[in-house]
Amino acid sequence: MSTPADEPSTPWLVMRVLCLASLCLASPLSAQNGDPSDDASVRVFTGYRFHLNAVALLDDDERFNWDADYGGDIDVVDFGVGRFIFLANFEAILGEQFRRFDVNQGNYILDGTVTYRLGSTEIGGTFHHISRHLSDRRKRFPIDWNMVGMQVWHRVDIDKVHLDLGARAYGTTKRSFVDYTGEFGGYARLRYRLKERIALVAAVDAVHMRTATSVAGRSGINGGSIEGGLRFDRDAVAFEVFVAVERRVDAAPLERLPRTWGMAGFRLLSQN
Repeated sequence: MSTPADEPSTPWLVMRVLCLASLCLASPLSAQNGDPSDDASVRVFTGYRFHLNAVALLDDDERFNWDADYGGDIDVVDFGVGRFIFLANFEAILGEQFRRFDVNQGNYILDGTVTYRLGSTEIGGTFHHISRHLSDRRKRFPIDWNMVGMQVWHRVDIDKVHLDLGARAYGTTKRSFVDYTGEFGGYARLRYRLKERIALVAAVDAVHMRTATSVAGRSGINGGSIEGGLRFDRDAVAFEVFVAVERRVDAAPLERLPRTWGMAGFRLLSQN
């Protein structure tokens, strides 16, 4: 395979240090914990959210047996009407090509977002970086991309129902190897309380990646997921078990092909 001629990636080691450091502090960006501060003054490190997911992948390809990711986001600065959020996430994909648990991918996400609050709605401008790496496999060129764009989140609380809604639109500013020129996506996450500490959970997520036809001859690619499960709230963390179906955009870093698989797993979440 030829080495791509795109611009060089963000230095991998620097990114890794930043990512791992942030994981110790802080879950995906959401409108949760985004309530306006009662104090009009600027405050720092006012909130954080983390997640730890582990799922079995129901796929007949020996490269895709398990998916695990750990990450979080932290409110670095809260200025009353908005906040600056830093997010980091690391995902590992495991198969069984070389050994029983063979980590073959390591994928990093780094985001920075400045938001503005409008009641239960929050709007943010985001810098979004993804870097994909192979584990125990030879690859000397970068696979990464930077995007900038907007996000909006809205939440609804009615009696036993908690609903989080979100949408995003990004444009690519730099890319290496990939053909993505933009991203449009959205999600809905529902939590219905059955008892004081037990709830039904359901979620749907959709994404469309715009692509440059000159790179691989495709005009766009779609992905998404749907899931359902149970949530158990404890004092410090929430524990969820779930099943899902996902269509993953370009599941293997070197192959421009989506894959659809079933999933069964759990996640640990910090309490909102």
